[in-house]
Amino acid sequence: MIVDCPACSARFRFAAERHAGKRIRLRCSRCREVFAVEVAAAPHVLVAHSDPSLCATVTDLLSEVGISSETCHSGNDALAAMALRPPDVALVDVALPGLYAFEIVDKVRALPGLDRVKVILLSSVYNKAAYKRRPTSLYGADDYIEKHHIPDDLVRKVLHLSSGRRPEPPGGPESETQQQAWDAVNERLQQAENEEVRQTRGFDLGQARRLARIVASDIALYHQDKVEEGIRSGRFFDLMATEIREGERLFIERFGDRNGIGHRLLREAFEELIASRRIGEQQ
Repeated sequence: MIVDCPACSARFRFAAERHAGKRIRLRCSRCREVFAVEVAAAPHVLVAHSDPSLCATVTDLLSEVGISSETCHSGNDALAAMALRPPDVALVDVALPGLYAFEIVDKVRALPGLDRVKVILLSSVYNKAAYKRRPTSLYGADDYIEKHHIPDDLVRKVLHLSSGRRPEPPGGPESETQQQAWDAVNERLQQAENEEVRQTRGFDLGQARRLARIVASDIALYHQDKVEEGIRSGRFFDLMATEIREGERLFIERFGDRNGIGHRLLREAFEELIASRRIGEQQ
């Protein structure tokens, strides 16, 4: 947490997570003024992702700074969990089984009692080089995070959204020990994804379809304007041709090229996404 000294306006950081829900006294390191700070209670987070290993990694990361969390593994379970105990922040995988993330956002915004829930969309593909741009829109969500930025960005984003205070700027690791901790978390996240869509003996159609949904969802996150224009104009596959080829390359890296199966499954995944968007617009 970053605070400003009321006497000299000096800014400094302190570990607010250790003092959640308390009123504490601080001494300015520049002018030595002593002043009080109210530290907000720790938020509660819902982690919605199909993979239990990834959920466990994220909940461990949050618990280290005193943030409570619970997990679920499908879209319908996420809505049920939020209705039972509205979280301060929901971290939602964009390719969550059952309901796409944008469908969850639409329903959360429409359900009484959930209007204060902040939603962070989680990109589905662990690939540091795949996207070098911000999403053009977030389908009504409050923020997004890429998998490989979970160690360094997630806690900062959760605290910002849950408290409404000024967001702290992103920063690098403060020590070699912290860098090693972040690297360890990223290794666990990548292993979790590899396990989720690993190539088993022979060809697993279910896993291949899951990967197609993951890739399609990620592409849709980063290209919402083109997705919506393509759906409105009926030219979706023409407008998204470059992005679909990008997705096919990733699919082939994971499952190989089996008589064009990647192209067919990705098309099915996009057709499902298009149908879901049209249904949502009609409601």
